[in-house]
Amino acid sequence: MRRALHVGLAALLLAVAGCSESGPAAGAGSKEPSGKPAVTAEESLKILEAWTGRHNKGITSGDERQWRDTVTGSLEAPVSARVRTYGRLPESAEISLMNPVFYVPRLDGFPKWFGVAALERSGGKEQQVLGVFVKTGKPDDWRAAHWLTFQGKPPQLAYDPQGYARAASDRGLPAAHAKYMGSGDESTLVPDAYSRSARAKRIGDWKAGPGEFASGPGASYALRTSDGGSLVWYGLKQERTLAGGREDTLPREVGDYLAKNDDKPGDRLRVTWQWLVIGYAPPSGKGRVLGESVSLASAESA
Repeated sequence: MRRALHVGLAALLLAVAGCSESGPAAGAGSKEPSGKPAVTAEESLKILEAWTGRHNKGITSGDERQWRDTVTGSLEAPVSARVRTYGRLPESAEISLMNPVFYVPRLDGFPKWFGVAALERSGGKEQQVLGVFVKTGKPDDWRAAHWLTFQGKPPQLAYDPQGYARAASDRGLPAAHAKYMGSGDESTLVPDAYSRSARAKRIGDWKAGPGEFASGPGASYALRTSDGGSLVWYGLKQERTLAGGREDTLPREVGDYLAKNDDKPGDRLRVTWQWLVIGYAPPSGKGRVLGESVSLASAESA
């Protein structure tokens, strides 16, 4: 259910009520969950405050376990790579989340999830962010499963008579995106400019095909839109082989990761990138990529 804990985020009208194709409410013919809300309004604010504290403690500790324990799914690998490479961050990197607006679905059993739109402040800067939080079982902590800055206006969403966001199928959008990235097939997807440029055959002076793509890791999360489509949050894992280039033309995070692991690029590198994506799947026709972030997950000489 949409619950605004503070006023002032009118420009960010997004909602999240996650579902994976294998989870509750998946598929066009699935029965919509009729259970209790995943969290109450009071619980959602406490969860967000507790998670922010855990996150800030983790990133300033340099302890990979503490940082990794705040995330799940597609966020795990890039978080681990970041802390392994750069260690603890200064206190100035801590975040605060202002004007959170929560979007809570009805869910039958676990895993439970809800979404939040908020203004993130860190290091004197502000940006609008969208997050999905997941609790896999009663003894587990809530963890962030998706975290992405977003600009622009998404499709209008649908709600039930009580104001709860309606869970939806991802309609195969992650698979369509992965297929396009690997082969250039646009029969089921309208890619954005970044996806097109990411198929370039060179990185610096390194030869690099688009590589192998797979959806995940972790579930996708989707909301029904007012036109019967789906607004979808998902991850893509990209593995690329780089060959024949100079070390000084590698992306900085790749060079730093290798140096931290006492590795040299040599003539060939195997690099894994993690994508976090938001897209729209209409009731019929091609899906669209609305935005993404791409982070290094691992790199090693091959």
